[in-house]
Formats: sequence, C-alpha cells, structure tokens
Amino acid sequence: MTPPSADRAAAPPNASPTSKGPVRPLPLGWRLLEAWFQRTCRLTVLDDDPGALLAYNLCVHRGPEVVLKDATRVIAGDPVLELHFRREALLPLIQDGDPLGMALGLLKLGDRDFPRLALAVERQADLREVKALHALTLFHRGITRYGFEVSPMRERHLEWWFTAWHRLLMARDHAQGAARVREHSEKLVTRHIWLSREELLRLYGAEGVKRKGRGNRAP
Repeated sequence: MTPPSADRAAAPPNASPTSKGPVRPLPLGWRLLEAWFQRTCRLTVLDDDPGALLAYNLCVHRGPEVVLKDATRVIAGDPVLELHFRREALLPLIQDGDPLGMALGLLKLGDRDFPRLALAVERQADLREVKALHALTLFHRGITRYGFEVSPMRERHLEWWFTAWHRLLMARDHAQGAARVREHSEKLVTRHIWLSREELLRLYGAEGVKRKGRGNRAP
C-alpha cells in the first residue's frame, strides 16, 4: 500500500478533492517513476473517484501460505487484491503537518472507502475470485478498525528495503520532511496487512454488520 500513486481519473494535476489548496507538484523524475509504477501494476482507482483513498490491483500470491483468523488459507497461486493508499488523498493530510488532523482525516476517508471497496469486491465480475486483500504499508496503526490483521515481514532484508522505501516517500511528502521520519522511526516500520474476502463482506458487504448501522444502504 504505497503512499503515492498517480491518479488515472480525470483531475487537475495540482489539485486534490480533499485539499485546502493546490497539491505540491512532484519533480519530473518522481512523476515519471509513479507513472511507470501505475502502468506496471495496472492500478485501478476505487470507483474511478479522484478523491478516493484507495487504489488496487489484482495479483497472484507468490509467498508462503498465510492463515488468517477466520481460517482463510491463502496459498501460492491464489488471486489477491493488492491495496495502495493514494498520494492525492494523503498529501493534503500529510502536508498540513498536524498528526491529529492526519489521523482523523484518514479515519474519515477509510470509513467512507472500505464499504465502497467491499461493494466492488462483492459485485464486480473481475474481483469475484479474490481470496484476500493485502498490502505492505507504514499505515498499519489503527487498521484493525477495518478488520485487517497486521503481521511483520518474515524476511529481514525485505523489511529493511520496503521500510526504507516507504520512509523515503514519507520524507518526500510530509510537511516536516525527513525530520518526521527520524522522530518516529521506531513506529515507521513496514508491515503486512491482510483481510479475507469473507471478512470484508461480513463487515462491509451489502448485508454487512457494519453497514446495518448506516441504514444498510450502499454509500
């Protein structure tokens, strides 16, 4: 779940639907790298919404077997939905430099978008075979609110690599830059997050238990 991602939806390049002002543009080299990442991973923005927190791509699990708390077993070859936090949604929160505001903003976007994601997984033909949802992310604190399980990376060299990369992206985008990363380095460690398809739909599907409190209607 990489913090930045280029937006495929139609939106002005320096504007964000959640920002108070223009989003700081990236240097050309970063823009080219993100465009390449988007094409390579075939990212889809949730609901084709320029303001969406989430983008995703379908992939095949190639790692060791993962057994989730609801007994779902993800083995090599199973289709998995890889999630990504979108830079366009995160940047206005990060650039404000307010930790509480960022936390509340993320909760607001997550509360809106995980139910939307559940409906996409439930209804879209290309997502019906998805076994589980997965991401590698620094943004794992509080993610259990949405049913995800958090686990460390087994391979120390991969943990080091992904953590270093994700910290670089945060230092690039955060209002406090590298100082923010140095101050909170013990917390900013990349982790796996997993959620089974069944648990996502149990919580947020059309008949999900968390949707009933909202009138059991699609957002």
